[in-house]
Amino acid sequence: MWREFRYAARSLRRSRTFLLAATAALGLAIGANATIFSVVDGLWLRPAGFANVGRSVRIFSTSDTSQFGRWSYPEYLTLRDGTASFSSVVACGRRGTVVPLASGDPELVLVNVVSLDFFEALGIVPTEGRLFGTTDEAALDAQASVVLGHAYWRRRFGGDQGVIGQAIRLGGSRPVIATILGVLPASFRELDAATDRDLWVPPATWRQLGNGDEFENRGFRWFDVIAIRRPGMGVRATDEEVRGLAFRLSRDFPATNAGVSARVVSDFDYRMESGGTNAIALVTLVLFVVLITVVNVANLMVSRAVSRGRELALRAVLGADRRRQLVGAIAESTVLGAAGTVIGVLLSMWLIRLLPALVVQPPGLRPSLVFGVDARMLGFTAAVAVAVTVLASLAPAWAIMRSDIGALIKAGPVSSGATRQRNRLGSAFVIAQVAVSLALLSSAGLLARSFLETTRADLGFERKSVLTAWVTTDAVPAATTEMAVQRLSALPGVKAVAVAIRAPLSLSGGALAQRVNIPGRAAPQTDENPAIKFGAVSTNYFVTMGIQIVEGRGFADLDQRPGEPVVIVNEQFASRLLGDKRIGAMVRLGGPGGEDHRVVGIARTTVINRIGEPPEPYFYLPFWRGRYGELTFLLEIMGDTVPPAAARDILKRLDPRLNPRQLVTMAQYIRFSASDYQATAALASALATIGLLLTAVGVYGVIASRTTRRTREIGIRVALGATRGEILALVLGDGGRMALRGLAIGLPAAIVTTQLVRSLLFGVGPWDALAFGGATALLVLTVTAATLVPAWRATRVTPSTALREGA
Repeated sequence: MWREFRYAARSLRRSRTFLLAATAALGLAIGANATIFSVVDGLWLRPAGFANVGRSVRIFSTSDTSQFGRWSYPEYLTLRDGTASFSSVVACGRRGTVVPLASGDPELVLVNVVSLDFFEALGIVPTEGRLFGTTDEAALDAQASVVLGHAYWRRRFGGDQGVIGQAIRLGGSRPVIATILGVLPASFRELDAATDRDLWVPPATWRQLGNGDEFENRGFRWFDVIAIRRPGMGVRATDEEVRGLAFRLSRDFPATNAGVSARVVSDFDYRMESGGTNAIALVTLVLFVVLITVVNVANLMVSRAVSRGRELALRAVLGADRRRQLVGAIAESTVLGAAGTVIGVLLSMWLIRLLPALVVQPPGLRPSLVFGVDARMLGFTAAVAVAVTVLASLAPAWAIMRSDIGALIKAGPVSSGATRQRNRLGSAFVIAQVAVSLALLSSAGLLARSFLETTRADLGFERKSVLTAWVTTDAVPAATTEMAVQRLSALPGVKAVAVAIRAPLSLSGGALAQRVNIPGRAAPQTDENPAIKFGAVSTNYFVTMGIQIVEGRGFADLDQRPGEPVVIVNEQFASRLLGDKRIGAMVRLGGPGGEDHRVVGIARTTVINRIGEPPEPYFYLPFWRGRYGELTFLLEIMGDTVPPAAARDILKRLDPRLNPRQLVTMAQYIRFSASDYQATAALASALATIGLLLTAVGVYGVIASRTTRRTREIGIRVALGATRGEILALVLGDGGRMALRGLAIGLPAAIVTTQLVRSLLFGVGPWDALAFGGATALLVLTVTAATLVPAWRATRVTPSTALREGA
């Protein structure tokens, strides 16, 4: 066997053109496959790096509007103490705070607030120092403590082991000095693949930062709950127990838990639900590229096998039976596959370094995505490489097994039977490549059109040039913030300055919600007092953001002062919750025991958290009548005339506590909101381009080979009076017939594939005529271009040349 591999390597070195073409095609496909797997794994599928991930589950609260709901801290305690199916139940809440830099400016850091037993239950071992646990409860109540994320430790402290035991200042207006206990390992970044966290703190430390009420409010759901199943306990059994517990909560606490159920999802199922559709779509598209490559390489190998017919016949005469020749073909395929795999892995290592630039990062935050070459990627790549090699070797193996040795010896280098066999295989290869390319191009066209639609979609507010400055205001008097509005308004280039709790599409733009009750409402609902997201805004907010008041009026200056409580609702709120009387209707906020607010206006429904989200009810309150602990200044500016540093400087000089945590433009928020559509479209377009190039090469190879074999025929036609135009039409017609068959077969495949990416689309349907028409036109042009070169060469054939080559 080893001798066959050595012979295959020597034979391939003598056929450098074939070797270059085959390994380049294989390397391109395998590299694309490895890169896409790295994207899919890095964004969605990579398991969290803790010891018990195989038995871990996620426990979600569910309602009519969400299947991935979180839990409040009191609810988490009930889940922890009221279930017997789990050995551990832990909680993790995502928050943020500030840590001062050396310059004095606040750095926004991402925090996970986790239950005391979190690290113990998940079996996480620190890189440095130690992690807090259940035995530290008394000590943590007395002294605030933190654990550093590995990336944050490397970035902020340079990986210094001496930081253990040092103090770090947390928070802005009411800072807390916390002790650094330890550093997490690099293998554990977060519970989800595409995220990372800077600091991990116990509940006691978060309470000391002035957030104690966040642990008491039963309706404030901000904790993810993770549990470890006891050995022998299936997911279905744990799900039944948790659902029963959720039913008891809804009975005992109807004000907050009516209509709230629960479900248990295994870690693998959760990752597939979170990114499965995107992952399957991207993997399917890259497998189309792999399939085109298999056809391309198989065509090259069949051409090589047929052209070596006399050599194979002579080897047979010298004693090499068909099995020996088949082993030689397999050895040659294996050598090609190994070379292509090496090229593919090297290519993917380069491409993976470019991926972070392709994926839009959260504005105002540091990149957290990690794509790399690891054992998972290499294992998947090896499996695909083996599959590609085996599939590509089937066609030449079939050609060898079907060959007639006697005919090969008599007919010379290429027999007529081999020619017919090669023509049939060549046609099949071109038809297959065109068909797969149509499906690939149609899907990529749809995804590109989808992303284009996000750039001009109706967001409910105008796409103005707006700079946002998000600050915390716990201890800042309202008069100071009003003065800040005046000074920001005086900046050259500023048209208007509005105020809101948070900007639309900001990373937690819809986090605040209140229970809403409509007095006298007769329409029965599962949840009579739904929790609805809201914002508090200044009087000029709707004009500044370009949000139309479709009925009634906007806020007046009097509404911002003590007096009758008023509210503005969006169109979704009015249509779902209000009756025929909309303006003047009473809305009770805070549930049945809350305060009544009169509806004075109905605003257009806007996006809240992301482009493409289902529209939902939302309402607005007058900003200056409440205290929310934070605010966002929204500066409508002329172009880029106001640098963020100027706004920061004004706020800092007025009051250091107003130093913004983030300065982000609305354009950045909008771009990030559409980032999933952009990344998917970019990746799909790149794959489609690779597939189209491979198809062009494959078509060219088949047509050129056929034209060369028909040189004698073409010469005779010329001698009998055929014009160059007729010869050109002859060759182009050969390619056109194969292309039409490929398009006919590919259309059903394209229809099925576009249905697969349906859930990834925005603003276009899977039957988009422009995407299908564009893909078809592009393929026709590509096939025509690939056929033109051999067709032009055919027109240069003379009868004398044909007779010499046919002799």
